[in-house]
Parts: sequence; structure tokens; C-alpha cells
Amino acid sequence: MARPRVLLIGEFSEGALALYYERAFAGAGWVTTRYDMWQGYARTPALSRSRMLRRALRPFLWHRMSSEVVARARRQQPELVVTFKGAFLGAGSVRELRRNTGGPVVVIYPDNPYGEYALRPDAISVLAEFDRAYIWGRFLVPRLQRDGVCSVRYLPFAHDPLDYCPGRTGPAPECGRGHPIVFIGQYYPKREEWLQTLAGHDVGIWGIGWRHARLAADRGFCVHREQVRGAAAGAVYAGARVGINILHAQNVPAHNMRTFEIPPCRTVMLSEATEEVAEFFPPGEACLDARTPADLRSQVDRLIQDPALAAALANDGRKRGQSHTYSDRVRAILQDLTLPAALTTAGTPAR
Repeated sequence: MARPRVLLIGEFSEGALALYYERAFAGAGWVTTRYDMWQGYARTPALSRSRMLRRALRPFLWHRMSSEVVARARRQQPELVVTFKGAFLGAGSVRELRRNTGGPVVVIYPDNPYGEYALRPDAISVLAEFDRAYIWGRFLVPRLQRDGVCSVRYLPFAHDPLDYCPGRTGPAPECGRGHPIVFIGQYYPKREEWLQTLAGHDVGIWGIGWRHARLAADRGFCVHREQVRGAAAGAVYAGARVGINILHAQNVPAHNMRTFEIPPCRTVMLSEATEEVAEFFPPGEACLDARTPADLRSQVDRLIQDPALAAALANDGRKRGQSHTYSDRVRAILQDLTLPAALTTAGTPAR
């Protein structure tokens, strides 16, 4: 019996959502092919280097990329097409995909379509064209339904156990030492405000935009120049006692990818308090949470002073996190779309 085929449309760099789903579909016995959006954007060395040039040429690039995707789907006739945000696809392109492929065309949307990163002013009407639109935040489902996206379903983030697991090791950071408290994520003023309360603790910070932050001048904060994604991020978490998770404003009151990536490393997650974080990892049992910057400081002090509490939280978080992998999410998608279930032993992505 021929294995079903899935065409994945996204970016496949280390730690990218599309890469994790590619592994999970392969682990479920599907033949995976990809359309790499980065290669679509960066067709020449000049485009690779210049974000400004890519923006200037966006209409041309988006039209060409849409045509390439439709042609590939027509040629391959996959049983499933999955795009990850895929802002270059307009409503007409999605309709063309549905007419020229052998199965459902779905989108996994990892941002807030009402937020500043939507890229398209018509993002909602585009989502309505997919056979299924999967969104990470439960609070967004009723709003999208009211706005005509009848196919929307809730699908949380997850983790890939190849990258996020206890004992994961990686290259030593440039500073040459580990940090008991770590934060990985892009700079935002809100995040700096929260992290500043941890002055006096040894805190390692990785992410875009932090080098010029005010707290970078404080000796207690070690801002790293190197970026860590995927397995490298897993190694940072696994080597720390506490992983801080401060959500971007558009993710509140839900969760983010880090929600599911810190606990599987058997590291205590100290998260900004939200309803969905508490649903997956009950505070006081599988993590600690904080509602204000002052709370963040008091909870860190508590963890540093009570190693037994930290160990208990880390162990319970690890156990609860094990059932939230991208293989689990793929099984949920296949069941939702009534497509073939896993053809091989599920739970471990293909290597």
C-alpha cells in the first residue's frame, strides 16, 4: 500500500515549527515533501542579505511563490497540504491549491492573525478559504468564527523530544559558563521590565535584540551574542535550574512554544500566569507562575532557596510535558480530517 503524501509549506530552519511537523509526519508514516519559503524569498545572494530588498519586492515574490506552490501541488497531488502561516498565499491562491491537489489544504497559524505580525490586511479572509485553519490560542477561536473562519480549530503548540529532553547537551556558550536561570526569546520592552527584577541573580539571556537593552550593562545578566534554536535551546534549558517564560502580549491569555519546550528538559518553568499555561502545567505542581514582575522575583528567590521544591516541580513538569509532542498534534490533525492514522509506531519523530 502506497504511503500517503503531505506537502509542507513553511520555513525549515533549526527550531522551526514546519521542521518539527515534518519530523512528526514522517514518524507517522507519511511521505513528506517541502516548499521552503525562505528559499522562495531569498532567491539570490542579494535577497538573502537584504530584508529591505525582500520587502520592496514582496508583491513580485509572493506572486511567484504562490504560482510555484500551486504548480507543485498540481504535479505531486498530495493527500494533504499543510502551510505554516504562509502569508504569501492570498485567497485566490488557496482556492487554486484546493482545486489542484488530492486532499485537504490546511493552515497552522502560529501568530495572532489580528496582530501586528499578520503581514496581510486580508489575513482573516484568507484563513476562511482553507479546508481547516488551526490556531494555537483557544481565545481566538470564537472571534475567528464570528469573522467567517468557520473551519477554525484549536491546536496548541507542543515540543519535539529530539530537541527538548533531559540531559541534552550542546556547545558551551561564549561566556564559558552555565547559568541557573535562563531566558530565550526576542527582546520586547515588557520582557526587559520583568527580567530587570532579577538583578542580583545569575541570569543567562539569548535572543534577538537584547545586546542593546539596558539590563545588558548589569553584571548579573549575561546577554549572549549567539542565537540558540532547536537542540541548542534544549541544551540551554536542560543545563539550567529555572527557565523563564514571559509571553508576548499577543499570546496572552494563551501560551507559546516555550510553554511546552521548557518542562520536557526537566527544568522548572517559571511562566507568566495565563489560563492555558495553568491548564497544561498546574502552578505549584508542574511549574510556578507570576502575574507581575514582582511575582517573578519572589518566585525565583523561592526556587533558588528550596532545591527540593525545584526538583519536584521539574519532575512533574517533565511527566506532564511528555504527552504534548508534535507527533501527538499530527495524530489529532489526521483524526480531525479523517485521514489515515499513523502507519508506524507513533510518538517518536523520524530521525
